[in-house]
Amino acid sequence: MKISVNFKSGYRQTFIVPKTMLATDFRDLAEGIGGKIANIEFSLTDRHAGFCDVDLKEPLFSPE
Repeated sequence: MKISVNFKSGYRQTFIVPKTMLATDFRDLAEGIGGKIANIEFSLTDRHAGFCDVDLKEPLFSPE
């Protein structure tokens, strides 16, 4: 999975991360490389990108 990290210093780094890596382990790794994290962006792979283009045949309603 590709993850882009924007650091508070203005530095930006893209990581290739295995799906099995824990989020806390990744955060510690990224902070060790670039310092404090401003935000993290996750990239969808091509096989997941089509999921966003699905037309719904029935509307979704949230339970009240």
